[in-house]
Amino acid sequence: MDAYDSNKEEYRSWTCSYADLPMEILQHIFRYLDHSDLQMAGRTCQRWRFALFNVEISKKILVRFSKLCLSDKLPPAIVFIKSERHFRNYYFDEVTFGPTEEIMSYIGKTAENIVFENVDVGDKQFCAILRLLPKIHSLTITRCSPLFMSGSFLDNDDDRLSLSLIFSNIRHLSLKDNQYLSDAILLRITEMMDSIYSLDLSGCHIAYHNAIQRRFYPNEFDIAPSESILTFRIILRIISMHHRTLRNLDLSSTLLGAPSLIALSDLAIDGLQLQHLSLANCRQLNTISLQSFLKSQINLSTLDLSDTNCVNDSCIDVIVKNLPLIQELNIGGCTNISNVGASYLGTLKYLKNLNISHCDGIQSDGIKHGVAASKNVILQYLQMAHLQVCVETVKTLSKNLPELRVLNLGHCVNGVTDESVQSIIENLHWLRVLSLENCFRITDAALTGINISQLSIARNSNNSLDSLNPISVLSLAERETINDSNMSIKISLRSKAEEEIVRDAHRKKAMFAAYEMNLIEQCNVEGYNIKKIRGLNTLNLNGCHKISDVSLKYGIKLPELRNLSLANCQQISIIGFEQLVQDCPSIETLDLSDCESINDKAIQLVTSKLTRLRSLHISGCSQLTDHSLDAILINCKNLQTLSVHRCRSIYTDIEDRLAQMPTLRNLKMDNMPNMDNVCLLRLKKRLDY
Repeated sequence: MDAYDSNKEEYRSWTCSYADLPMEILQHIFRYLDHSDLQMAGRTCQRWRFALFNVEISKKILVRFSKLCLSDKLPPAIVFIKSERHFRNYYFDEVTFGPTEEIMSYIGKTAENIVFENVDVGDKQFCAILRLLPKIHSLTITRCSPLFMSGSFLDNDDDRLSLSLIFSNIRHLSLKDNQYLSDAILLRITEMMDSIYSLDLSGCHIAYHNAIQRRFYPNEFDIAPSESILTFRIILRIISMHHRTLRNLDLSSTLLGAPSLIALSDLAIDGLQLQHLSLANCRQLNTISLQSFLKSQINLSTLDLSDTNCVNDSCIDVIVKNLPLIQELNIGGCTNISNVGASYLGTLKYLKNLNISHCDGIQSDGIKHGVAASKNVILQYLQMAHLQVCVETVKTLSKNLPELRVLNLGHCVNGVTDESVQSIIENLHWLRVLSLENCFRITDAALTGINISQLSIARNSNNSLDSLNPISVLSLAERETINDSNMSIKISLRSKAEEEIVRDAHRKKAMFAAYEMNLIEQCNVEGYNIKKIRGLNTLNLNGCHKISDVSLKYGIKLPELRNLSLANCQQISIIGFEQLVQDCPSIETLDLSDCESINDKAIQLVTSKLTRLRSLHISGCSQLTDHSLDAILINCKNLQTLSVHRCRSIYTDIEDRLAQMPTLRNLKMDNMPNMDNVCLLRLKKRLDY
């Protein structure tokens, strides 16, 4: 009996140690986490840290060097070389390169995907760097003017010979937004590639007009590429060379016109079959040429035609009838599409991602007879900002699109109300991103599920709201009803804006009183709290000025929340943040711009509790002083972006103070309009290299 009792007691005292889980289980769990969660998991214990060394996990991680001098003699290069982990994806953003042979040799052992954006490097040094990257198969060079300005990039035969083997392995090439890219440079790069799978030349200054091409190529049979201009003639030649393997093509934000598109259609006869095509903001296209080209590309799965004026209902009809495999479609800003064209979209069986934002011709009928006409378990991403839709439309799509992960209803003022948001919370359980920007009709009831007008409290109850608030919930509801029906016999001297402010204040007091007195359960009010969407990681409430501390204290309880925007929400204060920082510890991006009730104590609380904070926007918070700056300096160990426009009570030299933060990369403040594009390190003492 004693032995039995001792074993029983030992069993009760045993607790599970998650650190001792089998390595295979740990690594399987880690595959479902994003980068920030993986970083936190790696700090838990030594064993979890080793679990992150798995090759499959390292494939997803992007190592980013941003706004610094990369040199073998300086950190972070010195520290990074000592790392035991190897990664495949690297991003160099506004980096100045010093002596880098050691660090680039270390990176080159495993690097497969390299991005150079706005880096300060010459052509000779860049060639030396590429020689140390033998395994890359994806190369992106964006906005690198010093590299291409001279026109001499790869003009040396020795350079091309030494890089030929490396370039032969590259399958993905992106040279977007390079204004000095020329025919000669592009041809030198692509001639060394055996087969190109994807080509991105978006935002480049491409000459399409025949007259311009004849100026630089007076002889039609002249094949010597020009070092002064980038023409579609050479691009077409490159596409023709790789048309058998080319699957992704991006010519967005260029002057691509009908003749050029017809030339691409001719290549389709020879075997050009794209899977991903982007012609966004190509305003020189016409409907006939676009339709002709789309008919020839039956294997397209991703199509971006956003802000392309020629896209109309007939183009949508062509897409639906000829592109049965389409999964991602972006037609945002195509104002010539009407409800008729939108109704066609409901027949696309494999459509997962749809963007119809800023399509002024699409209204409620187009959505209800289109993608939301019946139960659709395929569509997962829906962007429909700036549309004139009604409440019933939002409720219909929330019921018929149960698998949505991303929903953008920004500026849909008429359709987004407390009722429609409640329908979203009730039906969209898998939602990860929800944007309700400038949907100013919603109140705390939308996020908490409580409708003040439905609260019925006994007048003779000891727990009546009257004991806490001179304006009871019932009287408030009656007042709103009377005001709406214009039956009030009282004459108010307030303006409409002032009356709305007073009404919001009364609503906020009534909601707090109802929660504090536990009257919600007594009233048995039906509703849905946004905490029901437990996986929500992005919530945009910018401009929803009726949202108050009630939502922060009792509604937004989302442990997975990463990005939260409360800009222009005037009724939030430290009262709400005291609870928010406990319920949402994973917040990394927080926008509190123009929240005038935010004070130094609130910033102290936010910066001390939200340890993952990487981006903080406090522009227009007039109550903030230098104490907030002190809190940011002391508490924010991972902050990369800070916006302090129009903080009139902060008098300290912000640049000198913030130069002490080693992680800060983007600073936005008054009198420095380009600060977000200027490396903070180059302004102060970190330039000593």
